[in-house]
Amino acid sequence: MIPRARLSCCLALALAAAGWGAFDTRGRLLAMALDALFFGLAFIDFARTPRPRTLRVERTLPARAGLGIDFKRTLRLESSLRRAAGLALEIDEEFGPDLEVRTPSEVGDPSGGPERAVLPASGALELVRSYRSRLRGVHRIGHVRVRISSPWRLWWRQERLGGEQTIEIEPPLLGLRRTLQLAESERWRDPGVRKLRRRGGQSEFESLRELVQGDDLRLVDWKAFAKRGRPIVRQFQEERGQELILVFDAGRRMSATSADGALGGWSKLDHALDAGLQIAAVALRQGDRVGALAFDSRVLRWIPPMRSAAQQERLRDALFDLEATDEESDLERALRELGLRHRRRAYVVILSDVADPLSIERQKRALRAASRRHKVLFAALDDPALREQAAHGGDDALLRAAAVELMDERATSLRALAAPGVRVLDALPAEAAAPLLAAWLSMRRGG
Repeated sequence: MIPRARLSCCLALALAAAGWGAFDTRGRLLAMALDALFFGLAFIDFARTPRPRTLRVERTLPARAGLGIDFKRTLRLESSLRRAAGLALEIDEEFGPDLEVRTPSEVGDPSGGPERAVLPASGALELVRSYRSRLRGVHRIGHVRVRISSPWRLWWRQERLGGEQTIEIEPPLLGLRRTLQLAESERWRDPGVRKLRRRGGQSEFESLRELVQGDDLRLVDWKAFAKRGRPIVRQFQEERGQELILVFDAGRRMSATSADGALGGWSKLDHALDAGLQIAAVALRQGDRVGALAFDSRVLRWIPPMRSAAQQERLRDALFDLEATDEESDLERALRELGLRHRRRAYVVILSDVADPLSIERQKRALRAASRRHKVLFAALDDPALREQAAHGGDDALLRAAAVELMDERATSLRALAAPGVRVLDALPAEAAAPLLAAWLSMRRGG
């Protein structure tokens, strides 16, 4: 039990009466009577207060929510005790530091104070609260502490009720609809269909059949001709869908966060996952086989490429809780392991950033080695704060000069990374999805 402010006032009066009785014998009996009355009323008030566990409490929240997107939690409370009607109620929830409360009345107030209500005479009481998380992963909303006021508002009776639940915070794919519309608007009706010219001029071998009039003589399979003694041609089918491997850098450089705007607090990796999964949705919709690899100094996640309706869900489940580490990224090792895990030619889209000057040659060597087997698109996610400092500077000329020098160094490094079979894209993290889509579709259309 927890005393309320009214009980404290009553206790102060009782002590005053006791003090009066100590110095005035005429008021002693009156003081004792008042104290007895006070303690009796306090006991009766507490005894009439129902226990919180007599309430039926159900909590509902979504299984998943997007990063930085408000989600609602609903508490439903029912009481079978008639004497509980009209009593004041307070509810506190245990939740982790990565969740902030978004109250219905004052959106943006992260106070997280108790919710207050009055128990109805009949029916159920529903309390709705909004939360938001700025960190991906699995988050916990813990036990519920329920306090019920006594009828005379002298006490709180409190108990902790069970019911710990979790919610998965994932990349919200904020621009997915726009990305899909962009892919359609460019009139690449089926970007996954392209004739991969091999011997015979078609794409993927299907079967052998006898030569008929009008067949291209370049399709003749001479070995089968010699074996069977009659002209045999190779029959091909057009290959629907290609290989797309999304490679996510989860090393130290990808932990930089943005400070302003609606997406403030998002890291480069948050933006990379959001943009990459949007591209995956477009590719899967058009019949591609899509896979993903995440790395820092070693390979952290590997999802083999598949073409199915469930592949987007597999990618999400494997990547939604991926966080940037303190390790230095090793792109060379990641691409070498990719070559061992996936032998077929693919489009490899790398979402990372430019290495420091001491490591740029190694990054360059890694990209060129990968381009001997794959078509490589390297998306370098810039630092918005650095670009802003270089463009507008501010009062500190020294800081602006340093920012300009770093930007020039970055531009030089980006030019050094470009090579035949390697396309380099420089983009701000929050704006990466559209230019990444355009660059990838352009590469595919160009073969």
